[in-house]
Amino acid sequence: MNTALISLASNSPDKREQMEKAFAELQAMGIVDKSSSIYETAPYGNPHHPNYLNAVARIHTPVEYQTLHDSLKEMEQNHGRTPLSKQTGEIPLDIDIVVWNGKTLRPQDFDRDYFKIGLQEIQQPVENHQPHPIVSH
Repeated sequence: MNTALISLASNSPDKREQMEKAFAELQAMGIVDKSSSIYETAPYGNPHHPNYLNAVARIHTPVEYQTLHDSLKEMEQNHGRTPLSKQTGEIPLDIDIVVWNGKTLRPQDFDRDYFKIGLQEIQQPVENHQPHPIVSH
């Protein structure tokens, strides 16, 4: 069984629905072990883009890295992500594998407050865990 930490983000006008749908799809796949709250954050790098909703999840999956990666990118496309999304500044859904089986693939994510806080949150015991509240940060 493979373990990964993934980050999820959306800044589209329907970003809350995008995030909830993405979590529902991941839950339906049966791979989510634990997920963080959804954090609202300012855009990184371009203050003219809309605020994001971000979250972190720990997943367990029997599939190999490339299969999971391809599935997540397909999920992004199904949510409306296109090659132009980054240029227009509206990201319907962004899902990245940050850590795969203990190996950090995206070290820059550990510098983002939402990721640090979300990671800390999913490492805490399950008691009193409310799924996916939005927390401004």
